[in-house]
Amino acid sequence: MDTFKRKSATDEPNTSEVGQRKGMDPSVEVTVPTPYPTDLPELPRVFRLASLSSRADGSGRREHTAHLFHAQASFKARWTSGASDARLQPGLLVSPRWNGTGCSEHGCLQVARLVVLERPEADLALFRTALPGWRVDRGLLDRAHALWASLPRPHRQLFNAIFWDGERFRRLCTGPSSIEGHHADHAGNLRHTVEVAEQVRALSVDRGYVDRDLLTLAAMLHDAGKAEEYRLQVDGSWGMSDRGRLIGHRISIIEWVAASLARWRIRLPEGHEQALLHILGSVAHAPAWMGLREPQMPEADLLSLADRLSGTDDLMQRLLPHSRGWGAYHKHLGRRVFRVAGEV
Repeated sequence: MDTFKRKSATDEPNTSEVGQRKGMDPSVEVTVPTPYPTDLPELPRVFRLASLSSRADGSGRREHTAHLFHAQASFKARWTSGASDARLQPGLLVSPRWNGTGCSEHGCLQVARLVVLERPEADLALFRTALPGWRVDRGLLDRAHALWASLPRPHRQLFNAIFWDGERFRRLCTGPSSIEGHHADHAGNLRHTVEVAEQVRALSVDRGYVDRDLLTLAAMLHDAGKAEEYRLQVDGSWGMSDRGRLIGHRISIIEWVAASLARWRIRLPEGHEQALLHILGSVAHAPAWMGLREPQMPEADLLSLADRLSGTDDLMQRLLPHSRGWGAYHKHLGRRVFRVAGEV
């Protein structure tokens, strides 16, 4: 088992370790399963389910073994039950329930059960639960987490509500930002998202007229719809999904924002809901007959600048030669690029 680190205040349980059963003498206390084992109080409360297997034991019950992951700690959990919980699927967020201590047997910690977390929590750090099998650089995930953690609670709640679905979150972390353009590789969209969000935060430091929190959230969501726009093909290449061909990432993220706000009754600061939808939906130089709106807010302009910078920078790094001279042509730039500076 990994070394446990001190958990954050936001992971503190809100569950008593002692309860009373109905119909029993109220003076009799009975232990109920709790979010933390008594001998491992610094274990994270929530994990992502990496894998799950079940088999029948000799008594007719089922024995379950699950691999649970969190960047702070990971382990194998084991428990028995009368039947399998069909909701438990790899990729979901779960919370173990413990009967007292975290007893270890055959390399597994014994738990009472796993609880599927179906309601989004504002304080759960999703990027800390990205599975190693997704093959995303841990440094990149740490940068994404720092951006998310910098947001006010309502903004974090909205982000988490949109990506509470494990498969959508996996695609956000692992998919490309394009097929033939910038960041067109594994985890390219997350890299692009982090670059843009870090840049807009830097650009907003000395601009008091910019809402930094709103702009950061918009940057983290501006290409998030691409999580459902691309699909990995049988030959290992990326292709467009039906949603990508028919709807596109810009409309997808607006749909997800609106649905999450309504379903989970998330309340952003006054004016932020409309402003966020404008930033995500506005298009520079859009013809009036298309019914789209050009950017009307400084946050939208700064996001557009950072978006173009990140995309162009990625292409430059791929196309420019290692020493002085001409680089390769790319259709998205419409030209070859020239490098003046040689290697340092």
